[in-house]
Amino acid sequence: MKLRLFLAACLALLILAAAAGAWFHHALWGSRSTRRVEMTVSTGSTASEILASLQDDDLLSSVVAGRIYLQVWAQGRRFHYGRYVFESGSRPVDVIETILEGRVEMFEVTIIEGSEADTIGAQLVALGVGSAEDWGALVQTVDWIVDVAPEAPSLEGFLFPDTYRFAVGVPVERAAHHLVERFKEVWRQEAQDVADPWGSVFEIVTLASLVEAETSIDAERARIAGVFVNRLRRGMLLQCDPTVVYALKRRNEWRGRLLRIHWEIDHPYNTYRNPGLPPGPINSPGRAALRAALHPEATPYLYFVAQPGGGHAFSRTLTEHNRAVDRLRQFGR
Repeated sequence: MKLRLFLAACLALLILAAAAGAWFHHALWGSRSTRRVEMTVSTGSTASEILASLQDDDLLSSVVAGRIYLQVWAQGRRFHYGRYVFESGSRPVDVIETILEGRVEMFEVTIIEGSEADTIGAQLVALGVGSAEDWGALVQTVDWIVDVAPEAPSLEGFLFPDTYRFAVGVPVERAAHHLVERFKEVWRQEAQDVADPWGSVFEIVTLASLVEAETSIDAERARIAGVFVNRLRRGMLLQCDPTVVYALKRRNEWRGRLLRIHWEIDHPYNTYRNPGLPPGPINSPGRAALRAALHPEATPYLYFVAQPGGGHAFSRTLTEHNRAVDRLRQFGR
């Protein structure tokens, strides 16, 4: 009799275990969601809260099954915060693993060489990263670059142009800091073999921004940098049109066309009136412009002007330069 009871109890336990196993397997591997779900796992959310949210969104049929999975299979891993997208037909186990592995929704953004800090901020704000006010404040976060350019008045010039992938919902500070860290990485790569640079990091980046604004032709960059360095060493005004455009933008007076009268505006960035480099970079120079500014060409030229067929005409003397300017004007008639 006792043996029969024991065997019956064992059979009942086996049936219960099989039923529990079938339930557990179906709850996590057998069921599938019926719709596409976008959800945000907020910072500070507990595992119980996240599992409950998954159940509310029909991504998990049983919170208990989810807890068991975390205790047995998660192996100490924790949920990652961020924004996730789960397509229709997702299994609960795949949903849980996605959050445990932090496979958040991503977006890609390409910052173009020569972009100004304001433009970069607007580009990222349009993608949901912070607000215009956030970026306006962050551009002044010079603590991030004090180790390489302590005299920099802002992050203008140090938000490196590149293609980036960020998680949807990335904090604005993290995104901006990543651009600055990318600048430092590229700078170290390009400057490591320069034993005796002609200026400070800040001065070289400022010059690189002028080069970036003046030309997109690889073969010209180092030569234009050399012209600017020649003029600096001779105490000549740089007379760089893009710095005047930058000044007009700061004054909210840029209308898309640069006139000779603009050369007279009273602004620190106007290199037609103020000697030396402008007070800081006027855009974010790319790798090629940084390289050119680090390695300015040893050239006899002191002037350059755009030429009708593209590129620039370089001149040694003001007389030669005026002839090149006349040719450009005649072409435009």
